[in-house]
Amino acid sequence: MWIALTLLILGALILSTITTLPFILIVLLCFSVVFKTRWIFVLAFFAGLYLDIIFVRILGQSSIFFIIFIFLLFLYERKFEIQSIPFVFFASFLGSAGYLFMVNSNYIFMQAVVSSIFAVLIFKFLIRFSNSADSEITAISKIFYF
Repeated sequence: MWIALTLLILGALILSTITTLPFILIVLLCFSVVFKTRWIFVLAFFAGLYLDIIFVRILGQSSIFFIIFIFLLFLYERKFEIQSIPFVFFASFLGSAGYLFMVNSNYIFMQAVVSSIFAVLIFKFLIRFSNSADSEITAISKIFYF
């Protein structure tokens, strides 16, 4: 499980440096919605620093945006059901549009729509992957405790 998650993070880092789509933001959004753990803040901080160094921007600019975005997601977790496709679509659209506006990108609307579609696909993959991992863990625990 950790190997697949690591490959997903590395792939997002590579794709974010090649294209203008905010793949790191999409992956962080999906991780925070699916796994709901606090280590995502650390991952967001270092991924933002990496992007700022690669694109020669002010250090911490992307990190602060990622951390605030994930913090807002965790705030909405108590009021809304965040593990749904509409929430992931709209949150990724708003987050991508805000991030692309912050870095002065072109064609913000189209890139935000494409980012939202990728976010839904990654979300579906992670939900299926996390459910199968949970079922494997429970199956293994049933074998050992049986």
